[in-house]
Amino acid sequence: MAIGLTPFRAVFYATIAAFLLSFLDREHRMGPRRIWDSLAAGAMGVLPVAATCAAAGIIVAVVTLTGLGLKLSSLIVALAGGSLLFTALYSAVSILVLGLAVPVTASFIISAVIIAPAFTELGVPTFAAYMFVFYYAVLSEVSPPTALAAVAASAVTGGNAFKTMMLTWKYTLPAFLVPFAFVLSPNGEGLLLSGTPLQIVLTLLVSALAVAALAVTTGAWLLGPARIPERVLCGAAGLLLLYLEPFWVGVGLAVLAVGVVVHLVSARVTGEGADTGATSNPGRSVGEAEKLD
Repeated sequence: MAIGLTPFRAVFYATIAAFLLSFLDREHRMGPRRIWDSLAAGAMGVLPVAATCAAAGIIVAVVTLTGLGLKLSSLIVALAGGSLLFTALYSAVSILVLGLAVPVTASFIISAVIIAPAFTELGVPTFAAYMFVFYYAVLSEVSPPTALAAVAASAVTGGNAFKTMMLTWKYTLPAFLVPFAFVLSPNGEGLLLSGTPLQIVLTLLVSALAVAALAVTTGAWLLGPARIPERVLCGAAGLLLLYLEPFWVGVGLAVLAVGVVVHLVSARVTGEGADTGATSNPGRSVGEAEKLD
């Protein structure tokens, strides 16, 4: 692929190269038995991928044949009632559906033609609209119910396809919210390197902090295991920070600070409780010491 071959041709040549290179090592030579086992394993591994592609193809075919795809842009704007936030939400869902059974490039081309005009009608710059579409076209590869990238990875590694899909989706959830920063506020264009150097740097720092806060919500870890209150506060802070307007950035920082304080206080209380429980019964410690003796 690095020298310009298509993915299908690259895989074909890589398979032949792997077969030929196996004969350089006596222990791993591909004899008739190993060739048969490899073909059988490949056939078994492709089954979940083929089933996923077939199901996704049905969904995309329905959208295409009914003419819904060609009307999505006008439907999104009308349904959103002129609201940029709802337009972004509906567009994200539409792009994920359109990208279920096609490669990222094809998904982007289809969505750019159908979805991007919905943003430009509301005054969003063209490059920001296209970047929003591109971002969600890529994320369609890790989105349930298909998540072709995760299903293919599970087929290669032998893992459970559904668990791999859901775990991948969980870890990438913060990335699903980042594209909203491109279109909801003019300051979000700093993420696309549009604006003054100071604006770009501040936007990148605030966005990185927002993603970190959202990661606490999905990963349940903030200077240690995070409980429900801290996760809720960090999630709210991440959403506010991604709006990238000065007022809401300030509110988001305040909420994030509260979440950190709550986490530190709860961790301290838990630690003190553990220490108290360990030292409140000295007789037990003596007894355990006697048993050890």
